[in-house]
Amino acid sequence: MEYTIPELLKLYGLRGYTPQLAGVVNRLLRPENELSYREAKREVTRQLMGYEQIQVRDIDETYKGDLFGLPLFMPLILEGYDEGVEDLLLDSAIVEISRQKNIVVTVVQGRDTSVKEFVNNGDFQIKISGILSSDSVYYPKDELSNLHDFLTHKGSIKVVNEKLNELGIYEIVVTDYAFPPVAFENIQPYTISAVSDEPVELIIDGL
Repeated sequence: MEYTIPELLKLYGLRGYTPQLAGVVNRLLRPENELSYREAKREVTRQLMGYEQIQVRDIDETYKGDLFGLPLFMPLILEGYDEGVEDLLLDSAIVEISRQKNIVVTVVQGRDTSVKEFVNNGDFQIKISGILSSDSVYYPKDELSNLHDFLTHKGSIKVVNEKLNELGIYEIVVTDYAFPPVAFENIQPYTISAVSDEPVELIIDGL
């Protein structure tokens, strides 16, 4: 049985070889300037992460009411969590935000509907997708190592981002993450799931 290159890559679980994507990846290797490099990186992110048929809005095109349920190009900064740890910029990240209320549902005998008791609005659920890349043929191992250090941090991470901060999200806790295989050596996709977090303030009686 004969296979095409895209079929072989799919068979081995490697994401997304297409002639269109290969062309954009080549633009990463030969950018005309910094702007063209960023635009190519965004386009690679959009195609690799499955947003070809979904409009990804830019943060400049949105307002607060647009945030929920829409994927947004939303570069964000993960602040260094310890002395000596530098901030990390995820410049081509696609961010999705959702929220589910915490409600206790109680079934009452003899009643056709349940009783709902509102507890709170719940945490924000945050999905971050993007790519790490280099403008050479080499794998972005340093970028991957830096990101992995943040993802394995045992605690919350402060974030700097216009839209997240608008919603009162200044810290997140990573719940899971993945680095999917890809057909190109100079890029590495990532997906991150996180929840919003708030610092706990302790009040001591008598002080």
